[in-house]
Amino acid sequence: MKNSRIIFFFVALAAGIILLAPFHDFQSLLSQGDHGRDLYAFEQTMHGAKAYKDYWWVYGPLMPYYYALFFKWFGISAASALLGKLILNLLSGLFLFLGFSRIFSPVTALLVSLWFWSFNSDFFFTYNHAGGITFICATLFTLFGYLESRKVNYLWWGLIALFLLCFVKVNIGLACLGSFVAGVFLIDLVYRVAGSRQKLYFYV
Repeated sequence: MKNSRIIFFFVALAAGIILLAPFHDFQSLLSQGDHGRDLYAFEQTMHGAKAYKDYWWVYGPLMPYYYALFFKWFGISAASALLGKLILNLLSGLFLFLGFSRIFSPVTALLVSLWFWSFNSDFFFTYNHAGGITFICATLFTLFGYLESRKVNYLWWGLIALFLLCFVKVNIGLACLGSFVAGVFLIDLVYRVAGSRQKLYFYV
């Protein structure tokens, strides 16, 4: 099972690259009000400006720094931002594969990733939310990992992903935190997982 999971992971990786590659230099809609604001924020961050203080920004402060790295490495252009977004979409699908392969067959997990890459409508009006989707998928992976193994380490990684999600968009981060804790509670209740000091720390 583990070997097949590894094989199908690399199949998913190759499929994701093939499916997403055309979007590196294509964007169906370009909004001056939203995409223009994003691209300006990324460029200003690359030059050392800070969100909220030096330019207007409505989301968490993490993603301007992320995309600023792509501007620095690949040049100031929409294509650089699209490359950053493409990598986030690829990671989201891979996290979905890793999560679903914990509780379903690798073939089913591969189909989940392919469906996501093929039909994910995304938030077309901003580059910011692609990072949020990635952290949500990472959190889902940790929850499924805990469901499979009952190892508390997955829960700590889940909290780290949620912490970073709050720096992308705080209201989504807090909503996902509530859902994540509720999911863990239901797993513990249904499977009668014994309490521990680490679990108490997690709930606190």
